[in-house]
Amino acid sequence: GGRVSNVVFMGMGEPLANYKNVIAAVRRLTDPVPGGLGISQRSVTVSTVGLVPAISKLAAEGLSVTLAVSLHAPDDEARDELVPVNRRWKVAEVLSAAWDYAAVTGRRVSIEYALIKDVNDQAWRADLLGSLLAGRLAHVNLIPLNPTPGSRWTASLPGVQEEFVRQIASHGVPVTVRDTRGREIDGACG
Repeated sequence: GGRVSNVVFMGMGEPLANYKNVIAAVRRLTDPVPGGLGISQRSVTVSTVGLVPAISKLAAEGLSVTLAVSLHAPDDEARDELVPVNRRWKVAEVLSAAWDYAAVTGRRVSIEYALIKDVNDQAWRADLLGSLLAGRLAHVNLIPLNPTPGSRWTASLPGVQEEFVRQIASHGVPVTVRDTRGREIDGACG
């Protein structure tokens, strides 16, 4: 009985690696009825791990969808391990493309950051992230990692997470912590 109000292209593959079909779907979802579904472009999010040429291409589409960048580390050393595409497009290049997108669209970029105990949750990384985003049209979406059997990674301790939030916010960057829904079915991040 309800109406779909938000659509997110994320997970189980890189949306911008399927660029043509994602853009066609966005247009179909957001075109006015009867040709489309009439969902506001502002209610559509397209996520990426940082395919820089595709981010630039998306900026030129004339759309006002939200761009979500799965950053997960503010430094190339950690990001190379967590997000292998970083070996091709480094943090500085990804963020530069994101800022270009924000400048063209006027839309705030969502920086996705899965907080992993002793991997990317150090206070200095939060400080670095905050300094990279300070003064930019950006918002950090911290994602507590859900524990999953067999994974070598686990969630940060609550105090570490709180300090991470404080460090980012001290730079004037908006930050929220995502609710950890899906844990009971091993369906959430992690």
